[in-house]
Amino acid sequence: MKGSRVLSVGLLLAIWFASEPDARGQEKKPAEKKPENLAKEVAAAREKGLDWLTKNQAADGSWGKSYTIGITSMGCLAFLSATDEPFTGERGKTLVKGLEFLLANQKKSMFATQGQSVQSWIHGQGFGTLALSEAHGRNLFCKVKPDIDAQKIRAFVAESVQEIAKYQAHSGGWPYLPGSQSAEGSTTVCAVQALVSAGNFGIEIDPKALDKGFEYLKKSQNKDGSFNYIQGDGTSMKGGTAADVATLALMEKFDFAVMMNGYKYLLNFTPARMSADHLPYYFPYYGHFYGCMGMRLLGQEYKDDKKFRDNTAGYIAETLTDLISWQQKDGAWPNKGWILHHEKTENNSYATAFATLTLFLPEGRLSIYNRTPPKLPQVPKK
Repeated sequence: MKGSRVLSVGLLLAIWFASEPDARGQEKKPAEKKPENLAKEVAAAREKGLDWLTKNQAADGSWGKSYTIGITSMGCLAFLSATDEPFTGERGKTLVKGLEFLLANQKKSMFATQGQSVQSWIHGQGFGTLALSEAHGRNLFCKVKPDIDAQKIRAFVAESVQEIAKYQAHSGGWPYLPGSQSAEGSTTVCAVQALVSAGNFGIEIDPKALDKGFEYLKKSQNKDGSFNYIQGDGTSMKGGTAADVATLALMEKFDFAVMMNGYKYLLNFTPARMSADHLPYYFPYYGHFYGCMGMRLLGQEYKDDKKFRDNTAGYIAETLTDLISWQQKDGAWPNKGWILHHEKTENNSYATAFATLTLFLPEGRLSIYNRTPPKLPQVPKK
């Protein structure tokens, strides 16, 4: 994962934009705000979100009920996204408690399967590895070091990515449970992003596993630019499409046709429809997070094209406007969609961690938010 992932556009973009419908305004959008007003509201909302997460962290450092590994990982990622020095002050202590929970709840670099309605190992393994990898990476650069065993974090990530690669299905995707061959998109997204993050910080990963994961996602795309839930099943997933676009944008070699079809699909679908999509498979926080991530990465790739830059920035602004309108007075976000209807024991930690993480996404502090991996200082060998 070294070097820039930049592709010259030129005539290709001109051809694609010539056939691009005017996607803006097809659905009812949140009222547009002046950029400075939106920035202030976003800043206030995410501060309240971090405060809520700090106050509502369990004594053992976790967040969530049914999926404590995945949701605690999202919470940690939100704090890692918030500042260049995330290990300082009370929030730094909150972050470290979350990381310690993750380390304490793995055995031989494997997290337990969690969930009630749907049991999953890879979602927790992927998000947990991603959170610990990004914490390891931040530790390489920040001035204030965390009060935690940094070498233990690095060792976990190095071993975990090997475990993730071990359980890749023959199709190139990842299953919910170790040993299964039933791969699908959201599981593969979790695995691939964990591998990418680890590689970004100098940890050895299996490049063949990563390439096969990318290929699985690419082959899941439909003609309209959306992506299937399971490769070849014909199901068009909205939040899943956003996640696949965001993940495929991390390919070192940018696949123009796949990415442009996904980009156009998301523009036509709109953030408003992502917010108002219907059950049974309704994941607005998931879809908004990955929609913003995908648009940020696409905007980086084509930053010299004004129309492209405006479209991606506009998509993100619409999403953030919608998200801040859902925030409750106590700083939390209400659970919406699938997790509310199928995991009734889950609390607002899931929604609040995901929403807060999304609001910090435009600042780009996580390595997976950037097409070019960070230039690393000297890192110790395993």
